[in-house]
Amino acid sequence: MCLEPTLLAKAVWEVDLEELAARGVRGVILDLDNTIAYWNDREVLPRAREWIARARERGLSVCLVSNALRGSRVKAVAEELGIAYVRRAGKPFGAGYRRAMKEMNTSPAETCIIGDQVFTDIWGGNRLGVTTILVEPLAPRESPHTRLVRLIERPLRRRWARRIE
Repeated sequence: MCLEPTLLAKAVWEVDLEELAARGVRGVILDLDNTIAYWNDREVLPRAREWIARARERGLSVCLVSNALRGSRVKAVAEELGIAYVRRAGKPFGAGYRRAMKEMNTSPAETCIIGDQVFTDIWGGNRLGVTTILVEPLAPRESPHTRLVRLIERPLRRRWARRIE
């Protein structure tokens, strides 16, 4: 079980698009909650919205992939951004990611996953062999289940953070 992300970033808008291009990335799978919007919110943060627009201008395909149970929220956010989406993805299992790659017409070698959770976004992406980027959660507000999982994540994040200092 490989949990370590390929790259670390403070936020999605700090992910270097030049570096993604150098890695051969053509498609970006984005998590929703606490990655580009606050948990359970429809409003995408302006800096995340700008980053997505720059990525698309550079020719990258972007697909929103979320485990959110309210699929209508995922659909509304994706449609507003003009990107593809996969709702009720079942992360960390691969079916949702594979649907996203099919939607973007990318292979694992050409795909990057950006998310805030080690045991869904990163583990799932690593299992498929895609580039994984772990960002810090936007806010402490999240589901009770996620708050519990964060207790296990914390020491891992501290260890990985030392590698980039």
